[in-house]
Amino acid sequence: MNGPEVLPFAANLYRVPVEGGYFLVDAGLPWEAGRLLSLLREPPKLLFLTHHHLDHAGGARALFERFGVRVLAHPAEWPYLTKKKPRPPLPLPLFGRALANLGPAVPEEALVPVEEGEEVLGWRVVALPGHTLGQLGLLKEGVLLAGDALRGKGLPSRFINEDHALARRTVRKILELGAERVYLGHGGPLTGEEVAAIARRLGV
Repeated sequence: MNGPEVLPFAANLYRVPVEGGYFLVDAGLPWEAGRLLSLLREPPKLLFLTHHHLDHAGGARALFERFGVRVLAHPAEWPYLTKKKPRPPLPLPLFGRALANLGPAVPEEALVPVEEGEEVLGWRVVALPGHTLGQLGLLKEGVLLAGDALRGKGLPSRFINEDHALARRTVRKILELGAERVYLGHGGPLTGEEVAAIARRLGV
């Protein structure tokens, strides 16, 4: 299977081809929404959010307002997406909380719950918790879209992981899923051998 098309924004977004069109994985920062919309000549079939962080979900409202697109996300992420609950602050003095919560709220009527084991247009939903507790990925034919479960050649910083110990265990889970190519929110993609090397280095 050919990999998804990478759209390089502040975080990697993915345009995933499916029969009759495509769907999007993640939506970038809110102030990148205009550029994202200009790239999309046809509306996506849906928007799949790996997690609630601003660089992955900030454009979700603009996509919903333009296309009426369904926004799939784990229910644990909904309070942050709808702004009923503030996102944890970024590890920055003074401005960390404000910057983390700059994005516009996603209307609850746009959201569709999705959890591990479900299928989304031929892709299997997998839980990849740790970076956020509701982080999800998509798996198909050895290809894993993994959000921020990994970053570069390791894990995201413990300062931006909601549960760092859980994030470590998720590396082992990715290995056990048998993914041969892992597409990341930042950096990557990684081969299965590179994920195995990360797991060894982390001792998981």
